Amino acid sequence: MNKHFLLLLLLISFAGFGQRYEFDTYTEYQFLKTEKADAEKTFEFSNSKDNSYILSVLDKGKQVTLTFLHASGQKAILKMDKVRFFEEEDLIVNCSSTEKQDLTSAKNAVVSFDFQKLNDTIIKKDTLQHYVIKTVDKKAAAETGERHFIIQKSTDFHLPNVTPGTIPYFCWASGKELPSGLFRQTYIVKDSESIEKMVLVKYEKLRKILVLERGCQY
Repeated sequence: MNKHFLLLLLLISFAGFGQRYEFDTYTEYQFLKTEKADAEKTFEFSNSKDNSYILSVLDKGKQVTLTFLHASGQKAILKMDKVRFFEEEDLIVNCSSTEKQDLTSAKNAVVSFDFQKLNDTIIKKDTLQHYVIKTVDKKAAAETGERHFIIQKSTDFHLPNVTPGTIPYFCWASGKELPSGLFRQTYIVKDSESIEKMVLVKYEKLRKILVLERGCQY
């Protein structure tokens, strides 16, 4: 059978199967839950022109745990063999792995949060933009902490890779200032301690497609 015809059949099959999401950027991070915790390896697949969805991949040795998030509240979690995951360009996720989150509270919190530009910071001789998001409610500030974003140089080809469905994402989507670019580092400062710190190891252009099965009942 003609290979172009086979490709056409495959594309038709994907289009009919469900919602299709394409990723064009691969990033590798070190993740430290607390200052004393051991570093974990985590990966992200994102779309440089559409940051409303992301695929996070946690390295668990021979397996990886995949978490797909969309700003609409769609969420999918599944585990698979690590070698198979990186070999396959296309992934199909069935309804048993999906759910719908209620993001109302995160959307409503936008009025209480603002981005602020801090002085540039220097990491390994690179001068980098530094932003922080924090609540304007002083009573809630101690509980929420401050999330910091340090932006990697020469990555303004990519919209801010804030996690979709979170308060920082909805603040950015509402028009509050956060420049484009991948994050060299992102972390929360709470009670004078840095937690949930992610440190960029590398990034590259890499294509992957994820398809969510059509008709899932949330």
